[in-house]
Amino acid sequence: MPKYVICNNTRKYNELIEALKNRGIEFETTSCVNKCFKCRTSVMIKEDDKYISAITVEKLLRKINIY
Repeated sequence: MPKYVICNNTRKYNELIEALKNRGIEFETTSCVNKCFKCRTSVMIKEDDKYISAITVEKLLRKINIY
């Protein structure tokens, strides 16, 4: 099971998916992670049991240490 889960509704979804694929990071997508307001207003990813969000994809990647 991948370490990262991404909601289909997250802000900049396509950009985030492309960035993760380019870096060879395993992830899965889901239709909802039950954090709707946060998910739709920022770039967000679920890592194990915690949620990480940022304003941009680059900042999110830095937070999860894969930039």
